[in-house]
Amino acid sequence: MPLSLVGQEPDLLFYTRQAAEHGGPVLVLGAANGRVVWALAGHGFDAVGVDPSEVMIRSAEEQRSTEPEDISRRARFQVADLRSLRLPERFPLILAPQHALGLMPGKDDLEALLATVRHHLTPEGTFVYDVLNTPREPVLPRDDEAPSAGLEPRRPLFALHLRERRQPGGPSPIRRLKLRHFTPEELDAALTAAGLVPRERYGRFDGKPFDLEDSRHIGIAGP
Repeated sequence: MPLSLVGQEPDLLFYTRQAAEHGGPVLVLGAANGRVVWALAGHGFDAVGVDPSEVMIRSAEEQRSTEPEDISRRARFQVADLRSLRLPERFPLILAPQHALGLMPGKDDLEALLATVRHHLTPEGTFVYDVLNTPREPVLPRDDEAPSAGLEPRRPLFALHLRERRQPGGPSPIRRLKLRHFTPEELDAALTAAGLVPRERYGRFDGKPFDLEDSRHIGIAGP
């Protein structure tokens, strides 16, 4: 199908092209305010957006009244824990955009989310994610560690500040969202544990090959 993508943001262009290649319906885990879901629906793909935040899903639903009926019908949203989500449908394409994997506080939670991915993928399906990637700054061993202790990469938590939509006459509150950083090796190990095989890795949405100095890590995996 022809796609009108001129001027589209790089990540939305990338995800829309993934949908054009793999087909729908598309499951979006960590849908947040729905920007990826609505972009896909606007290009003719059925999309289901799931997020654990009721605030985010309400924000996503607010756009429904501004969309044509045919686009509105293609977008569906649900509040649910991404680690335990089990829908009756299977999807040829599952997305975890905008550092959604970083919502998981630890490795066990990450593996549970990836088990959700594996459960919902069709046998030939594709899983695509993007996460923030910070350069690895070595951390010297502490004084109480053995002299032979190796250098460890710094393991930051990202803190994003989200401004909620202001109600008439009310304040505009800012919510602080902590996101966990997982290394490429940890992501590969978690994917493998969930029965998924890493296929490709990029450092930008234009397809640049990934290296550790990139600010973003975009991965593609499948069964």
